Amino acid sequence: MVRVVGLIGIIGLLVALGFPASDRQPQPGNHNGVAFAQGNSGENPMREMMRRMMQGLVPPTGMTPERLPDAGSEGARLLVRYCEQCHDLPSPQYKSAPQWPSVLDRMLGRMQMMGGGMTGGGMMGGGMMGMGRIEAPTTSEARTLLGYLQTHAIIEARSNELAAGDPADRRVFSVTCAQCHVLPSPSLHAQQEWPAVVVRMEGNMRLMGKPGIAANERDAIVRFLQSASVKTH
Repeated sequence: MVRVVGLIGIIGLLVALGFPASDRQPQPGNHNGVAFAQGNSGENPMREMMRRMMQGLVPPTGMTPERLPDAGSEGARLLVRYCEQCHDLPSPQYKSAPQWPSVLDRMLGRMQMMGGGMTGGGMMGGGMMGMGRIEAPTTSEARTLLGYLQTHAIIEARSNELAAGDPADRRVFSVTCAQCHVLPSPSLHAQQEWPAVVVRMEGNMRLMGKPGIAANERDAIVRFLQSASVKTH
């Protein structure tokens, strides 16, 4: 009974991060002795459980190692190795640089608890419900991972950027985008890039169980981002 209660508690704690999405068809892998799949939902019981039970609180499906910023770096490798053990691959842009230390610290604690922090080699002995052993990064790896996440974190909109643009468009932008992450700086993308970015983010919202947006709301968000990008440069 104690272990069952502990399992329920761990499931409740496994809220993570993440965002953008695209169609994904990666291959199963074994990264440095940590066996987990990088493919469809049937290949990783832990990831599938997280998708079902924590929809909207874990990263949406779609991000691939190749799409990560500076994909060949050690930080990107560590993100793939450790984060994909439990949920889909998150983007560093899910959080701002000041937010990442507390998020990573929370995730490290959960990995340690599920991996080797309990009698018997981890939750339920040798792996949570037989889903495989969860490994946590070393102190050095955690520092590298944090540096990577902060370097490529989302840039939060400045006050002068938020003051730009049409007020009605700004309200739609603020209400919609704040559902998933901090309000992004319009300077993150060139004007011509914003329409596709907004469409991609709309897809992420659906994958995370968020309410969809109407075409006129999408247009308002794009107008605001494009207008604010011009006025603050």
